[in-house]
Amino acid sequence: MTDNNTFDATQHFGDKHASIYDEKIRKVIRGYNEMHDLSYYLLKDNLPENAKILVSGIGTGHEAITYAENQKSWSIVGVDPTPEMVTSSKNKIAQLGLASKITVVEGRVENIKENNFDAATSILVMQFLKDNGDKENYLKNISEKLKKGGKLIVIDLEGQKNSEKFNMLLSAWKRHQYDTREDKDQIDKDFSHVNADLQFIPEERIIELLKSSGFTKKYKFYQSYLFGGYIAEKA
Repeated sequence: MTDNNTFDATQHFGDKHASIYDEKIRKVIRGYNEMHDLSYYLLKDNLPENAKILVSGIGTGHEAITYAENQKSWSIVGVDPTPEMVTSSKNKIAQLGLASKITVVEGRVENIKENNFDAATSILVMQFLKDNGDKENYLKNISEKLKKGGKLIVIDLEGQKNSEKFNMLLSAWKRHQYDTREDKDQIDKDFSHVNADLQFIPEERIIELLKSSGFTKKYKFYQSYLFGGYIAEKA
């Protein structure tokens, strides 16, 4: 249960959003495929051959499937709190014959029992958590699941709301959407959701949270309008 002023991602990503997520996300996030390509190659270049990877927020399974199809010896565990997303990912994984390589768990990172992962990814997840201890606790939970030296990839919306940089990037992102999508009313709803429900923090705060959660060697590798991506290493 949540109060009326609290955004619940598990409700937001229910049946309707789960069914259209893969198509819509590529329209909303310019560079979505590149985001995943960069993440994959960073992991490929830094992990052992038989790596074990934790995917936080497996969603419809795109990320985990990409890893499993390209790295036959990787073992992947994906976790997601939304039942509809879990069902969607499990169905896709089964259809592709990858069930032996990808385990999907309904729940949150802290529900995962293993603590020997070589890497973890958190793509478009932490942006839904408030910076009242929730973001830091989330990162600490991931850190606890990693081996020493394990890699973490984090990609989220970021920025200092109402700053000059934030407003410039937001405005260009909106213009891009209006010029490339026909559903103008839905675009307005999408940006109302971004403004009301997503928990923006600036780049400096993300670096600070990674450090306080036990990560070192924190490098930014991705930027697309207000989306930023980082790789870090467990100390």
